[in-house]
Amino acid sequence: MTERVIAQSPVRPFGRDEVRDAVLDAAARHFAASGTGASLREIASDAGVNLGLIHRHFGNKDDLLRAVLAAQTQGGTRVVEQALDVPNAVREMFEQTTKQNRYVRTVAWMLLAGMPVDELQRHYPSIRALRDRAAPDIDELDLLACFALMYGWTVFGEQLLAAFDRTPRQRRAVEVHLAGVVERLASASP
Repeated sequence: MTERVIAQSPVRPFGRDEVRDAVLDAAARHFAASGTGASLREIASDAGVNLGLIHRHFGNKDDLLRAVLAAQTQGGTRVVEQALDVPNAVREMFEQTTKQNRYVRTVAWMLLAGMPVDELQRHYPSIRALRDRAAPDIDELDLLACFALMYGWTVFGEQLLAAFDRTPRQRRAVEVHLAGVVERLASASP
């Protein structure tokens, strides 16, 4: 589950919003790459800010992690709100998750470290929005299966490709197929 953290440009952010955005972006990269072992000093350096600004705007590492998780769930909530229907929302969420996997990788690291995820993230707005929109037409267990596939592929995709004799160049074709699977699964009626 290792991912190399690529430092951003040395341009220093200016003002509250730029600082917060730069820190959130750097923290998301670091937490996805190394979980809670991420160094606040390295996050600050990559964000182009001093460590004190992280503490001023976010607090401690757990507070920053909460802010990262909250920021990363906003995209999924927008997808659910803008999609034509639940199957399209699930397909789009799968595609976004495979392209931008930082949230799932961060949560996986937290679970592997034995962190109680519910202490850092009590609400799952994108899943809640999807469940609300799907009820009562789509079985919640089908939605749960969609997320199991989404999260599992995000973490274990490379190993699964190798196990099924697929090359990394075939990854996109497999992901297109899997997106169709979750869309069909979310189309099933109870």
